[in-house]
Amino acid sequence: MIVLFIVTTGWPLAPVDVTQPLGNNWGEYQNYGGSPYLHPGVDVMADTVHRPVYAVQSGVVKAWLTISGDYHWRLAIADYETNDSVEAWLYAHIDPYQFHKNIGDTVAEGELIGYLVWWPVAGFDHLHFARIKDEGSVWQYGDWAFIKNPLTIIAPYDDTTKPIFENSYNNDKFAFCQNNTSNYLPSQSLHGSVDIIAKIFDDTGLPLSNPVWERLIPYKIEYEIHGAENAPVSLSFIFHGILEHTNNVDVIYKDDGVCNTEGDYGSREYYFIVTNTDGDSLIESTDAAHAWETDDFPDGDYYVIVTAFDAAGNSQRDSMLVTVANVGVQEHEAQTESYWLIVSPNPSSGLIAIETERMVKIIDASGRVAASGSGGSYVLAPGVYFVVLEGDDSLISRKIVVVR
Repeated sequence: MIVLFIVTTGWPLAPVDVTQPLGNNWGEYQNYGGSPYLHPGVDVMADTVHRPVYAVQSGVVKAWLTISGDYHWRLAIADYETNDSVEAWLYAHIDPYQFHKNIGDTVAEGELIGYLVWWPVAGFDHLHFARIKDEGSVWQYGDWAFIKNPLTIIAPYDDTTKPIFENSYNNDKFAFCQNNTSNYLPSQSLHGSVDIIAKIFDDTGLPLSNPVWERLIPYKIEYEIHGAENAPVSLSFIFHGILEHTNNVDVIYKDDGVCNTEGDYGSREYYFIVTNTDGDSLIESTDAAHAWETDDFPDGDYYVIVTAFDAAGNSQRDSMLVTVANVGVQEHEAQTESYWLIVSPNPSSGLIAIETERMVKIIDASGRVAASGSGGSYVLAPGVYFVVLEGDDSLISRKIVVVR
């Protein structure tokens, strides 16, 4: 068996020894009107159309295929020839009508392998680039595993810009809700199992034609709690290894109409549920069961501290003073139980019924208020909506889907 150890490699677009701008990051939230997913690669941006693409490593072409029309042709170049499982580089969005390598071709490092296809979104010409793994003499289906963030291998990666924190909830740096719900809590009265939500983005410091595209996700997030009782540093997420890109999106990102995660060509807003972790680097569905168990902490003031890192090692830390108030929590819960909200049917073909005694807002996926009022019937166009009820000290929301 042949074993290759890759330390670093250059960039796939020229100049290959200079850091290139990025348009999307590994594990980034994406939703272009269907189901959300985690971006399985990095998008290396091109400032001109039909940019030449170069092999970052020698190897053999295992795949030349498209997953959807002319825009999505891709090359998979394995490290060496074998029918067994082997790692490879994925180069996607190659123009099928210009020169390109084909299945079975051997490739030298730095060799021209094709040209980028013109992208239908003006200014977003890019190479989708990923480290993958598959097996067989020919890879016919594009069902390979996405195994490693290229930014952990590419050199140089001269990003000097630190990640940036934004307010998550009104003027508060972080948002807090009861675990796996949209029942938001005031920071002065946290109780029970609490999810901590932080809004963070990163950028490489390299400008693009649309500033929205410069908003990437960080590489790693950690959190800790200090007060009468401490919670040590815990790893929330690290976007570096195997990525099951259609699974567990909602374990990482909060998207409920209050903390409304978005990732498309027009908007990039990332709300991370930093407490959804068991402390390891794997992202699993069971991580959603974890939270800040405030019952284990004496009532009083605490600092919640979140640190974000990029792949170049830059870091930024932010904190917020909160209050744990579990004493008297039964009375508090008895009060909020009166804020009931029932939405049916869900999914709906357009007509929905809302039962509540309070005023609600119906917010569409773009954040626009589609309707507001009290309980009753509402007719909505197809799409995803959030029905939001505001209580005296909490928010309750329900996600609804309207189909044709």
